[in-house]
Amino acid sequence: MKRILYRAGLIAFAGACFVHLASAAPAMVAKPDPIRAQHTALFDVVRFNGGFVAVGERGVVMHSDDGGKSWQGVQTPTSRTLVSVVVIDKERAVAVGHGASIVRTTDGGRSWKAVEADEAGSDSILGITLLGDGRLVAYGAYGMYLESADQGLTWTRRKVVGDDFEWHISHVTEVGPRLYLVGEAGTIAVSPDRGETWTKLDAQYKGSFFGLLGLKDGALLAYGMRGNVFRSDDHGASWTQVPLASKSALNGGTVAEDGRVVLVGNNGLIAVSRDNGRSFEISGSPEGTPIAKAAYAADGALVYVGYLATGRLAPASGAASAK
Repeated sequence: MKRILYRAGLIAFAGACFVHLASAAPAMVAKPDPIRAQHTALFDVVRFNGGFVAVGERGVVMHSDDGGKSWQGVQTPTSRTLVSVVVIDKERAVAVGHGASIVRTTDGGRSWKAVEADEAGSDSILGITLLGDGRLVAYGAYGMYLESADQGLTWTRRKVVGDDFEWHISHVTEVGPRLYLVGEAGTIAVSPDRGETWTKLDAQYKGSFFGLLGLKDGALLAYGMRGNVFRSDDHGASWTQVPLASKSALNGGTVAEDGRVVLVGNNGLIAVSRDNGRSFEISGSPEGTPIAKAAYAADGALVYVGYLATGRLAPASGAASAK
């Protein structure tokens, strides 16, 4: 039986949440306590309607309308962990997660409805991406790759990379006319025809990749386990390892409008590059717990979410403040 290499970063991060949940006995109260971001494991954050939306454990969705300074929680129809969210427009967004969970909002995030995707079975969905042609792709465990042409209402499963491909897919991103996917066991693949056919690429690395970014100068940046970062200037034909002064798993990445690259990871790691991913400056969050994702606010602050951690890195001083 083929040995399955689980995602050491985000999956381990999720596992820590399960331990946290298992140790908490259900409380019998007449009125539930409000959902607090700093007491919740959050796995993704994106800009939405001038603010932010984040998703996490127990099907929780958090909203911030003040640049990540405060958060309000909404319970979706699922109790499974949500790990990724994508915004379609100012009213619609779709979030995905464990147990093939898919939830969708059409009112700006005020309410969410569950969506069935029978072809996903009960396996975990690890990410979702909006393509330039309007399609959504969701992907995850054991080579799962789903497509939706109707903004997340219905889904169709497709084979990618090869008929026997069963590695977990961590991330799919669109860079120019090409799609790229990355996953465990050093998996990187490219599609020149928007997902119809795929070709495997070789980064000379056999550990798991957790994400891939298209940079402002046209380069690609792949990142993953043990602080490994690789850069390609030729659409993935060749790769060069980027030095990083950390061995922490890198869970998420962001490219700002001005070209800054931000990678975040375990042990509160926050790494920022101002030279298109050729070098990184390392800092950390006050909490020191795994950081899952970060995004820039309108005022230039870097807003991050993670395991029992939300906060802002001020644009001028660079000091982090937990919220």
